[in-house]
Amino acid sequence: MHALLGTSLTEIITRAGGRWKIEEDNEINKQLVGLDDYQVRKWTPWHRHITACMLATAFLAVQRAAVPDPAKRDEPAPDDAGKAQFTAESEATG
Repeated sequence: MHALLGTSLTEIITRAGGRWKIEEDNEINKQLVGLDDYQVRKWTPWHRHITACMLATAFLAVQRAAVPDPAKRDEPAPDDAGKAQFTAESEATG
C-alpha cells in the first residue's frame, strides 16, 4: 500500500481493512442491482449503467434505513402493547 511518509501503522491498517467492506459492497451490488450484468462496448452506456446501479443501491440503503428492524426493538409495538399486557396478566394469574 502506498502512503505518505510519516503515516502511522494504525492508519495504514485501517485503510487497508476498509478494502474488505468495499469488496463486500461490490459483491452485494452485483447480486442485488445487476452491477455486473452489462457487456462493455462503449464508455457512455457503461457509465450510465453503473450510475443507475449506484442510484438503485443508494435508494435501497435509504429504504432499509427507514424501516426499523423488529429484532433490535426492546419495546413492543403500539398494537402489540395490549397483547403483551394481557399475556403478562394471564401468566400471573395462572
